Amino acid sequence: MRRSPLRAIALGAGLAVVVAAPAAGASRTLTLEGWSPRALAFSGGHLVWTETAVARVDPARIPGSPPGAQRFDYYRSETSRVRLDRRSRLFAGPRETPVAVRTSIAGMTPGVLWPTGGGNLLVAPESRRFAPPVILCCDDEGTETVVASDGRADAPVTVAAFAAGTSVRTLDIDAAGRQTLRDVDGGGAVTATPLAATTAIGLAALTPATRAWVDPARPSELLVHPAGAAAATPIALPGRAVRLWGARGLVAISVRRGPASWVVLRVDDGPAPRAVRVWSGRRAPRVAVGGGSVAVADGRRVLAARRGAVRPVVTARRRVDAVGVDGRRVAWVERGLRRGARVGVVRLGRVA
Repeated sequence: MRRSPLRAIALGAGLAVVVAAPAAGASRTLTLEGWSPRALAFSGGHLVWTETAVARVDPARIPGSPPGAQRFDYYRSETSRVRLDRRSRLFAGPRETPVAVRTSIAGMTPGVLWPTGGGNLLVAPESRRFAPPVILCCDDEGTETVVASDGRADAPVTVAAFAAGTSVRTLDIDAAGRQTLRDVDGGGAVTATPLAATTAIGLAALTPATRAWVDPARPSELLVHPAGAAAATPIALPGRAVRLWGARGLVAISVRRGPASWVVLRVDDGPAPRAVRVWSGRRAPRVAVGGGSVAVADGRRVLAARRGAVRPVVTARRRVDAVGVDGRRVAWVERGLRRGARVGVVRLGRVA
């Protein structure tokens, strides 16, 4: 475990930048550049999000570049936050980006974004080519903790994680998908526990009370292991599991039943776990969990509920690319255009 001042982490690219948007007055919307993959969550009185993208650099367009410099790409994962007003109806502070990861190795997707309150968070981007770092951010002095960073080609990859105070638990897998639970306390001591189970990127979730996963060899079976239970409970799924999400108190899973048939199930923490269908549709959904609620984005529709089937919250003007939820609070990113450029428009709403 390493602690460092607020900064970006560069992996193999020699490039690191942290940016913060200028302060602005309260607003009903927030505009982000591009249609990048994003994950959203609420952390206390803040909205936080991770976005990933490819950055293409053409030295010929940069004044002062040396003659003959070649174009190159690098990959970025940035986690940002913005303060909300007291009722979480308006964006009330400047946007800042406390965590930024840069690499020339391979692309990343948002992966784990676990809010810890007060605008702070645990973030673990995903990649199928290398092991991105796991970062806990930030303390009162703006210091981040690099919980895990392993540059070896065969380094284990974090597929699920949560934080409780300054302690972090991750679920890591090796190249064969074999699982290891890794506990890191606030002092940096690490306890690793190998497990007799396999999974894959996107097919596992952790909560403080549950480990849930799907074995790729049995894609239509969810395994849920409550804390303290002697063994995992198998739950039959109505199709092939595609992705799991975890938050305090529950796990959600998207399942593909056929070419145009999808469902989302929720499994609440408890000694006798069971799956409850909360949504079905004809296309791959965007899903978020938090504060006991599940939110789903289906095309232009945003739906959410604290229990049972999700219900309509809003129909956006354009396609919704990401959604976040915390109890009765919900946020989403819809596609937009500004002077011909792609932008993401972030809006806030309420769950009925």
